[in-house]
Amino acid sequence: MTATSPELIEALAAWDTPALSNALDALRLRSYNAGYTNGSVRRVTGAAPMVGRAVTARMVARDAGEDGIPVSQLHRAIAETDGPVVVVLEDRDDPAGAGAFLGEVNGSLLAALRIQGLITNGRVRDVNELRTFPYSVYATGLCVARSHMRLVDVGTDVTVAGLTVRPGDLLHGDEHGVLNIPTEAIPGILAKAEEIREEEQNIVTWSRSADFSVEELLRLRRVRH
Repeated sequence: MTATSPELIEALAAWDTPALSNALDALRLRSYNAGYTNGSVRRVTGAAPMVGRAVTARMVARDAGEDGIPVSQLHRAIAETDGPVVVVLEDRDDPAGAGAFLGEVNGSLLAALRIQGLITNGRVRDVNELRTFPYSVYATGLCVARSHMRLVDVGTDVTVAGLTVRPGDLLHGDEHGVLNIPTEAIPGILAKAEEIREEEQNIVTWSRSADFSVEELLRLRRVRH
């Protein structure tokens, strides 16, 4: 399966991010403390797991400037990306969140482009309207205004909530956060996730059974650690 095949997207969407993160740890394809958001953004809208390839952009909003680019450049990048898309928008202001890119109008256009989600370290607005769109939104929180919001580039590496994302990266998100799935993990991640889940469920089942004992638990901990 390729990174954008419908079969892979559907299969990944059946899992939560902690399970897939455990599988990546077991495959040893990344550092244990990298490749996922750090908890500083939360899922503002959406319910189903989000899976798609990254289209990246950066914005500023706090101060006026002449460095803005047309939003159509972002729309074009989305339209030209194969498979489902997750927009990753880095707010470059310090601190981030002075103004929102995503609201009812931009949100409606992204919905028409059928994105699967948007992630930003900034803030969003028009939350009641955002809740009607068929994609997930991750952000630091809400804000009132656009301020001097403008995009400053599209298609560069970005960092959002501690997660560095390159255009085309495969992302998976749910209520826990967002996970970057390396291309080299695709052949083995689902089988490894299934293997770990079976092992964990065996432990859970045993912990709830009449066979459970403190002595056996302590012995198992000595073996496993």
